[in-house]
Formats: sequence, C-alpha cells, structure tokens
Amino acid sequence: MRRSLAYALVAATALCCLPLPVLAGEASPADWLQRMTGSLHSESYQGTFVLQRDDRLDAIRVVHAAENGGYRERLETLTGAPREILRSVDRLSALKGARAAAGEPPHGPAGAPVFLLERHDHYELKDMGADRVAGLDCRMILARARDTLRYSHRYCLHTETALPLLSELYDGHGHLLERLAFTSLERLEEVAEGALETTQEDAERVEVRADRGHKKPEWDAQTGMDGWHFDALPDGFTAIAATERPVGDGEARLRHFVLSDGLASVSVYIEKTSGERMFEGTTRAGATHGAARSIAGHQVTAVGDVPRATVQGVLDAIVYHSGE
Repeated sequence: MRRSLAYALVAATALCCLPLPVLAGEASPADWLQRMTGSLHSESYQGTFVLQRDDRLDAIRVVHAAENGGYRERLETLTGAPREILRSVDRLSALKGARAAAGEPPHGPAGAPVFLLERHDHYELKDMGADRVAGLDCRMILARARDTLRYSHRYCLHTETALPLLSELYDGHGHLLERLAFTSLERLEEVAEGALETTQEDAERVEVRADRGHKKPEWDAQTGMDGWHFDALPDGFTAIAATERPVGDGEARLRHFVLSDGLASVSVYIEKTSGERMFEGTTRAGATHGAARSIAGHQVTAVGDVPRATVQGVLDAIVYHSGE
C-alpha cells in the first residue's frame, strides 16, 4: 500500500463557489478569496506556470476551458519527462469536490470553499496592496495562519478576474514550501477544440463525473457514512463532501471524504483490504503530507497540503461502527 499512499498524495482538489460581483476598490481580502474560487471555474485561459516544490522547479503549459460550471483542461510538462494530461470535471463534481487520482498529474490552480472562513478565526487576512505577475496587475492577499495546524497562504489575484497569478504556501517559521507562479497568461473568450486534444499517444485522461461511478451516499456529519464518521477533527476543519465508487469487478467500494477549513483541504480515502496490502505510516512530498493506518479491515489514508500533525489528527478522528 506504499504505492497507494503515494498515489493519493497527488489527488487534486477542485472545490468552487460562485464569484462575488464586487469592485476592486470595495473588496475585502475575504471578497478577493471568494472571487478567486469562482474564477477558476468561470474563466477560460491558456498560459504557462512554474511550480516550485522543495528543490524542484517544473514548468507546465495549461489550456483551461470553463464549461457549464465545470471545466476541461490540458496540461503539458515543459521540464523533465514529457507528460500530457487531459482533465475533465463536471459542474456537480467541481462543486462537491469529487475527484480522481491519476498518478502524479502536474499541479494546477485549485479552488477552496472560502465561505468556511466565516466560521473560525484561524487565519489573519490582509490586503498587501497592488503588484504585478506575468505582466498583469494583481492584488496581493495574505492569509496568515494563527496556529500550527495549517500553512499560511499568499496569493496575487488578477485585478480583473481574481485568477491566482501567484500562489504560495509558508510553514509556521515563514519558510516557503511551495510556489506556483504564471509566467504568461491569456484569457480566452472561446477555446478551440483542437487546443484540448492530446498530442502524445500515452497522454493520461482524467474524467471526474458525478454520474459515472461516483455518487453521494447517505451521509452527514452526525450519522456518518456506512458506519464511518469523524470525531474531534482538528480545529477549524469540517467535512464538506463524501463520495464513493466501485473498485474492480466486485462489490468493493472506495469511499472518499473531503475536509476543509476554507483554504486548506484534506482528503480521506477508505478501501477494504487486508494482509500485505495494509500500510501504516506517514509520507511527505513538498507541502503535502499523508498518513495511513488500518481500521476494521480497511486501509484508511488522509492526505493534504497541511502539516503532518493535521493529517495525523484527521486520521485519528476517523471512527468506524459496524452497527452490529
């Protein structure tokens, strides 16, 4: 299950909200962040961004087409081994956080349910003024973590669209953990179909569809899902989505929960397994931490761009009651 844990480490998050129609001069930091989450699924664009994680720097070309509240995008690596990924996410899946792991796809901009920030004060939000990234005017917004359970976030949001031209994560000591910065970005009124077609024979295709294998089961914060629920989550985090899908040809199911504090998100994957396939321990890739353990014959994995103590806290909060 070491491979499964590493596999889950790179599962992408795509949660969004509707943009707020506020003017730049009137927008608070929270308004800017709210607009950012909506822009990621309402704006079409193409460009190149660089991703810095630890001592590795990757350049990635992206074509992103917003469609009916969801999106399609093609990502192509410009450094290292050639890779190309075509990702398609429908509106319901984007809103609910359903997603699919696909090896190690290049990280692109991702949204967050920032409305949750109204429920706690674990971040200090600050407008740091105007700046420029990729030749475009943007507004620098800082979300400084007030505790060690989350990272500090810094964004430079395009003045017109609130697209994140720059996104950074910092640990509690102020050390940069991850930086995503566009070097070029062009908004598109329409995206030509050919721009979303793969050019490599071994290109990866990731389709996330609420009506293709994923479903929202009977679950809420009180009753849980099939006996699974959370008890005493890390402060500020709450479960915001749950999905399940079949695995293989049998009756096995992969359950997936999404938890968030408004900016940071943690995914929890639960799959029935046994014996040598079980894995317990932790792992790290850049700002992303993962932790896994076995519960009642199931492999349970928590992963997210949060400190190790947070994914461990989420893992420890998972409770199973068989109902027998």
